Amino acid sequence: MSFTQRVAITASVGLSTIMLTPISSATGLNFWESSTSNSALASANGASAVDASILATAPSSMTQLESTTVTASVTRYQVDTDYDILGTKSSYSKANPIPAGFLVIPLESNWYVGLAAYSRTAADISISEFKLPPPLNLRILDQARVRPIVVSFAPSVAYKMGDVSLGVTLEYQYADYLLERNDCNFWGKCSLEATEGNTNGWSGALSATWQANSWLTLAATHRLASDFGDSNIQFDLPSITSVYGTIAITDNWSWHNTFSLSRWDGQGVTYADYSDPIQLLKGSRHSKRYATSMEYRIGDLALRGGVSIDEAIDSFGGEDVRYRLGAAYSFSDNLTLDLSGFSEHYARKNVKVTNDLQVDVLNQGYGISLGMTYRY
Repeated sequence: MSFTQRVAITASVGLSTIMLTPISSATGLNFWESSTSNSALASANGASAVDASILATAPSSMTQLESTTVTASVTRYQVDTDYDILGTKSSYSKANPIPAGFLVIPLESNWYVGLAAYSRTAADISISEFKLPPPLNLRILDQARVRPIVVSFAPSVAYKMGDVSLGVTLEYQYADYLLERNDCNFWGKCSLEATEGNTNGWSGALSATWQANSWLTLAATHRLASDFGDSNIQFDLPSITSVYGTIAITDNWSWHNTFSLSRWDGQGVTYADYSDPIQLLKGSRHSKRYATSMEYRIGDLALRGGVSIDEAIDSFGGEDVRYRLGAAYSFSDNLTLDLSGFSEHYARKNVKVTNDLQVDVLNQGYGISLGMTYRY
């Protein structure tokens, strides 16, 4: 067998691997860093209302807030991606600021209302170009960037009955999308093509919180699936069921836990003019998530930390792990400032084609968040 034949066979095997096996490094498109406090506590605190951003986890728990509360935050989120596709290596880094805002107002007769504006579905992914190894050097896959972001505007109502609170949420989803593709012809002449726009849809959620006793609080939330789009893109977002538990170890020490199931199998984001050949935006399995965190309060200072483990939704599977640290300081009974940071370690996607050639994708994520809460 000639060298050229060996290269051609190797390339075809590698190409088949790429096309037939999804190589995403995602737990889905869920964005769990909805606020500074939620990020520090791994969004495991749905049974304990630290501030108004409880609306992003379990809105029924807003009945724990005693006064009108406003929480605002901004998170700088960065993802670094390294590709090695049959010897073609490339690296990409994307960073975006992600703001969020929350408002909870207690009403008379145990009624509470809340309004949330935050992103819980987001992605900004750069896909490397792919060429067959020498001497063929044929371009098979053009470089592309996909960035679908869904922002939720969600009013909620909660009612407290003794130790039980029930919540209902209506969610308006505003989606902003971008597709950038380096379109190249057979002769290697390339031009950058961009498609961008926005669309919208609706969803909702039901939630409940139970103060079981003086040291244990439980909560649960079910978010409905949504399906919307336009001529350029289609969003098929999954339903998500989450359960929460908070244990008050002491008066100043709380332990938060959560388990979530996101039903990503067959769901995702589809661009009309992009085939997504390596299935970065489509789920092939559901994703289970477990997160645990703790908060310890020393006077006006609160120290926070947590870890979360998410199942990847691609056919390779694996687990994506995130570590978080944070702190909050109350300058008065009204004003609290929060700071948090997190590091993401995605499951590596690797397929050996030969001893020297492989398909390898590695993602790392980082973020820092600053928040403020004011109580009237």
